[in-house]
Amino acid sequence: MRIKGVSVDFIDGLNECAKSTYPDEFICLHRVHEGIIDEIIMLPGTIYGDSHSIIMEWMDPIDFSRSGSAHSHPGFSAEASDEDLDTFRHMGGVHFITCEPYDRKSWRVYDSNGEEIHLPMFYGDGTEADQMQ
Repeated sequence: MRIKGVSVDFIDGLNECAKSTYPDEFICLHRVHEGIIDEIIMLPGTIYGDSHSIIMEWMDPIDFSRSGSAHSHPGFSAEASDEDLDTFRHMGGVHFITCEPYDRKSWRVYDSNGEEIHLPMFYGDGTEADQMQ
């Protein structure tokens, strides 16, 4: 499925999850509906750590709407690490990293090759959000 963007609610939810696990990293998967990434998937057994997080991929049911992963960095860099890049290549899809201050401007998204890509944010009614908020 072609991904057109990400919902504001997904970004807000990801940032709230990141704040709740801080100073540990948060990690989850996500789903796409009608071209918009809009759902956080949390798998049982996920481990949150201060320098890494571990997701139990074998707990992920077969789901063709799953579109990648998202995680947080405790600190002010959403730059992908070498370990992040290995995960992106392994999982496929698109991958979000959010960082402090965990707001609508503190995230980046990467393709499975680790290249940063641009995804517009959309409100629930389908209108594009201003990313300067």
